Amino acid sequence: MITTKCVIQLPSHVAHIAIRDDDLIQVFKYSQRSCDFDVFTTRDSFLASDYIVEPLPSCYYRVTFPGEDVE
Repeated sequence: MITTKCVIQLPSHVAHIAIRDDDLIQVFKYSQRSCDFDVFTTRDSFLASDYIVEPLPSCYYRVTFPGEDVE
């Protein structure tokens, strides 16, 4: 089971933090243009906190499909 612990709104992005039953920290963060996901052990909570506050990259790759509008 995954339990959401908090949602953090930062100036550049939003981060959803959840704890899994196997004591792993699951972080999903997103902005208007991109998203990222990572999982940390509870022993690596300081790495998780650094990851949470780190802004998403300004350069990214995008997958498009035929017929889809491109920005």
